[in-house]
Amino acid sequence: MSHNYKIINHENVNGVNLSLRVENRLNSPNSQRFTITYKNKEQKSAWPLKSLFLAVIFNVLALCFVRISVQAILVIIIVLSFLVFFWITHSVQSESLLVIPTVGVQSSVKYVFGREDNFVPWSNIEDVIINEVIKLNRVLYILTLLVKTGSSTNNATFTSTSNESIKLIPLFKYTKPRLVMLETIYSELQALLMASQCEDPDLGAGDNSSFTQPA
Repeated sequence: MSHNYKIINHENVNGVNLSLRVENRLNSPNSQRFTITYKNKEQKSAWPLKSLFLAVIFNVLALCFVRISVQAILVIIIVLSFLVFFWITHSVQSESLLVIPTVGVQSSVKYVFGREDNFVPWSNIEDVIINEVIKLNRVLYILTLLVKTGSSTNNATFTSTSNESIKLIPLFKYTKPRLVMLETIYSELQALLMASQCEDPDLGAGDNSSFTQPA
């Protein structure tokens, strides 16, 4: 399969170094894959590892120096097992977005073990936007798909002026890239949506509004 790619390096909203790989596949139908990974995995996972280590040390000290019952020991062992299991299964390694015009969009989250995929048919995609979100004292930008009712996703919904229900699907919500990366992905997605709109008006709206601000 012939393809070319470019790589963009930048920090995310938490100051962790990210790498965005934009891969263009030239076969028919044309497709694009956007993959965001952590450049320094040690830096990304430092805090979860410290938390897990401190929890283990605390519980070991409790077992050694505190006189507790067998039931309490079992509870501590269960809690430790849950912490280890949660870290292994929910430690995100990368996020990717595969876009195949006229077919669909598949977002994927890769964990230490396993991955999670979410597919949206192309005919259900209304638009893609960069949404502005205020969280505590920070302004964050989130790349979001607007999906028509009927898709198999369970995300927030709202009703447009034409009484058509639309679902919001946030993308790259774990790696949390900054606006410079989101704008690159957004421009590529809008180009694909506009191209399909020119070919078939029923496949995606793809308007030019890039930012929305919540009320």
